[in-house]
Amino acid sequence: MGCPRMAVRFIERQQRLRKLSERRYTTHLKELQLETWTGENHSANLSPGLNIIAGGNGAGKSTLLGAIWRCVAGPVSPEQALVPSAPPWLKKIQIEGEHSENSFHVELELDSNQANNTFTGNIEYIDPATETEDILGKFRRDAQPTDLLEGIDPTHFSRKQLEMLSYVLRRDYSELLVYEVTAFSEDDSPVPYFEVESMGKRYALPQMGRGELSASYLLWRLEALPTGSIVLIEEPESHLAFFSQNLLVDAIVAAAVDRDLCLIVSTHSPGFFGKLSSRNISLISSLPEPSLRCGLPVTTVSDHLGIRPNIAALVLVEDEVASELLQAVISSVDRETLKRLEICPVRSGESGVTKSVQDIQVRYASSIKIMGILDGDQRPNKDIPSKGPDMIGYLVGAHPPEELIRRAFLRWRSGDFPDWSPSVPGTPDEVRLCLERLDGLDLHDWFRAFANEFGGTRIIAHTATDLLLQDEEVRAEAIELTNWIREQGNISD
Repeated sequence: MGCPRMAVRFIERQQRLRKLSERRYTTHLKELQLETWTGENHSANLSPGLNIIAGGNGAGKSTLLGAIWRCVAGPVSPEQALVPSAPPWLKKIQIEGEHSENSFHVELELDSNQANNTFTGNIEYIDPATETEDILGKFRRDAQPTDLLEGIDPTHFSRKQLEMLSYVLRRDYSELLVYEVTAFSEDDSPVPYFEVESMGKRYALPQMGRGELSASYLLWRLEALPTGSIVLIEEPESHLAFFSQNLLVDAIVAAAVDRDLCLIVSTHSPGFFGKLSSRNISLISSLPEPSLRCGLPVTTVSDHLGIRPNIAALVLVEDEVASELLQAVISSVDRETLKRLEICPVRSGESGVTKSVQDIQVRYASSIKIMGILDGDQRPNKDIPSKGPDMIGYLVGAHPPEELIRRAFLRWRSGDFPDWSPSVPGTPDEVRLCLERLDGLDLHDWFRAFANEFGGTRIIAHTATDLLLQDEEVRAEAIELTNWIREQGNISD
């Protein structure tokens, strides 16, 4: 018996995402170098298959695509009028790549329009939103648009194309016919006219939704391209619902992997690139100075564009001090992981954490993982620093958080870590005097008084974490704990 189709589709999508960076492509753009008029240089190492140029409105995404086109393809001809101009701040662009196992170098001086071009393959520019608007206008201006279809044998979207369109738009498509109309061009370039059957209804291009038309057009264009093509795509998520933006990237990854294409895509939507690796994404800005940043975590790029990353896991801890200490530990190791977590103290300590994790795991099925982190003194096996059974982990150290913090400061007061200085309101001598004054107090009274003196629990927890991680053994525990949380929460780069 075979797997259900949707299960197979999920497996296929995951396999394509893995193959995206592993496949051997006919064309691979490897490095992009930009020189500004002020003499600044920016470069990006490009990934095989698919590269995303992300940025806000006016950041320069479209014009950078235009510069790449002019560098690789040469001057823009009249029929390529949609290709944007280059950024006004760009003086020179250079691209290194490989095509059919031969290295090539292309460059363009924008002031003189002098180009050095050794690329022999095909390059295409696609702006689905603008091009479909133009197509709609052509057919709407014709009094009898269906007369243009006479004598044209339509082609059919393949089953694979229909499945992908259905997946992206979350609608069931049983047929899509494409009439390639050449009456609008002098060189017989085809303009598609679509007829669709979906959910028992038949309708044609003028009745299609804008997102539906844009997605259909993009899939049609990508299917027709020769292998090895460089394809520049302008904001393919335009007109699509947010959920479709997230699904469209699977269709574009499939085009790169299955059809052997080299894609560079501009976007301002974190929903579009959220499942990709940071290696596939560059963030462009034009103000106050031009910049091109590469390798930023996906969550950082999403945050920059106004979308906070989704919470991947709820982490329960024993109390407020444990919560602040855990946040400080994770932040010191991997700030991006912390953005995907909600850390909450419970009222009833260790037993409350354990019971809550067990109850929630049993009662609810959710994409958000539930885990508990107990204080280090609860760890039953000292040889397993971070993890226990049933989604339970342990804080660094072998003591409750307040004791761990007090011991760390007392070690420093006694002369350990002489190069370290506390980042709290007050001088190191004032911290030492306070530690002397608080000697002999009950642990909880000591912590409350010490925190009140120097800015509160959060500042003390973060300062103590910086001190604790001076110890290589504690740092190793912190890294192991963070990696365990990432694994349990299915948090990827």
